[in-house]
Amino acid sequence: MKKTVLFFILAGICFTLSAADKKAKLDESVEAYRMAIEAMDAQDYGKALKYSEDAILYRKQRIENQINKLKNSLSAKRVQAAGDHLDPVLNVLNNRKEYETAGIIEYYIKKKGKDYFDNSITKLLEYLEDSKDFPEAHKIIGDIYKLEGEYTYAEEYYMMALERSDVLDIPDEKYEILYMLADISRLEGDLPKMETRLLNILTEDKNYHDTALKRSMKGTIASNKKDSMEKFFNLYRADSYNCINAYNQLAEYYHNEGKLDKALDFACLAAITSFSRIIEILYSRNSVYEYENLEGFMQEASFYDDIIEWGSRNSAWKSFNILAAYSTECGYTEFSKELLKVIARFTPEVYWQRDAVLQLENL
Repeated sequence: MKKTVLFFILAGICFTLSAADKKAKLDESVEAYRMAIEAMDAQDYGKALKYSEDAILYRKQRIENQINKLKNSLSAKRVQAAGDHLDPVLNVLNNRKEYETAGIIEYYIKKKGKDYFDNSITKLLEYLEDSKDFPEAHKIIGDIYKLEGEYTYAEEYYMMALERSDVLDIPDEKYEILYMLADISRLEGDLPKMETRLLNILTEDKNYHDTALKRSMKGTIASNKKDSMEKFFNLYRADSYNCINAYNQLAEYYHNEGKLDKALDFACLAAITSFSRIIEILYSRNSVYEYENLEGFMQEASFYDDIIEWGSRNSAWKSFNILAAYSTECGYTEFSKELLKVIARFTPEVYWQRDAVLQLENL
């Protein structure tokens, strides 16, 4: 489903840009990529592999042809005399009726904007040189090899996709690639490497690097008062939504390694980031909703099937239970008891309700 959504986003971008420029030629790489996604959805991995390889080849050929066309036109003295700025170069090309070359430049201006290229034809050419690869297609090949248990080949293709993640049409897909690499390390039993790869996901995460935030969250829990739990969810917010799964996995990893203090750090980040994302959605859906307490929050979230599904897919509901469990192990039982009482009655997932009941019985 995720690949299908990604294709429609990619196709939408290409269709809009192509419609705006009637001279634009059919992008065979996008068509092959679409067919690869359809084959993946049908679990026909042989065809998916072939179409992905075709997409990579067609993308390289298309970009190289565009580069050659641009360089050939730009070599003319009149075009060189126009300088490096995009508009003067376009004016000269159109006056010379070199509409195909002008169309290539206009396509990428529409796609990325002039500012992305610093209004420079040289920078646009540099961008094209870097765009010969098709990281989305490399990722599909990695997915195929991972499904087949060929982890060495899967890792190779994921690394190729990651190396060219700067030209992904959907930049956040970089995180999915990083998660796949971490999962390969887990499947191969290389947990230290899994840890490193999960931490790589957090490289640009301001919340992970915010020691004051982590210290404050643990301080609120450690106060271990009856109102500590509600203070926790009233006081803190975090918005690194792509990192939720990494937080949860690292929390469990450090817990299993006996590093409870670090485990609690990541459990705090996982729970408060999950909470922040869900409450952001609730505010956008219900203009009269206001957060009062965790009980009302979970009841409101339960009205939306897509929120429940998102929480399941991203281990959001699980994160609340992990936070309670690790708080108990650290001795902060007042905090965990109040949290578990809410989860046991109101979390949207039955499994985590039952887990909360069991945790309460063992307090």
